[in-house]
Amino acid sequence: MMRLKTIIFYAVITTTICIVYVSQQVSIVTLGYQLRVKENKLCELVDRNRVLLYNNTSLKAPQYLAGRLRENDIDLKLPDTGSVAKIRIVRHDRTEVAKATTTGWRTRLFDIIVPKAQAALDSIR
Repeated sequence: MMRLKTIIFYAVITTTICIVYVSQQVSIVTLGYQLRVKENKLCELVDRNRVLLYNNTSLKAPQYLAGRLRENDIDLKLPDTGSVAKIRIVRHDRTEVAKATTTGWRTRLFDIIVPKAQAALDSIR
C-alpha cells in the first residue's frame, strides 16, 4: 500500500512537471507567432514611412512646384513695396495690439476708406 502511494506521488509530480513544461513551450511558440506578426507590421510601416517621406520630399521640390504653377497658368511675382505692410512685434507676455506701419499711398488710402481691424496677441497662443 505504501509503495502504491509512492508511485502515485511520483506520477503526480512527473505529470505536473510535464504539464508545466508543455504549457511553457506552447507560450513560447505563441509569443514567437505574435513577435513575427509584429515584425511584419513594423516592416510594412517602415516601408510606408519611406514612401511617404519620398512623396513629401518630391512634392516640396521646386521643380514640381514650378511645374504645377505652369500647368495652372499661375504667374507669381514679388509684390511691390506699396502693397507690403510692416508689422511691429510686441511682447507675448502682455495683451497688446500689433500695429502695422503704413508705407505707401495705397495703404494710407485704404486706411481712410476701410476701418482698421485689430487682433490681440493672446489669441495667437
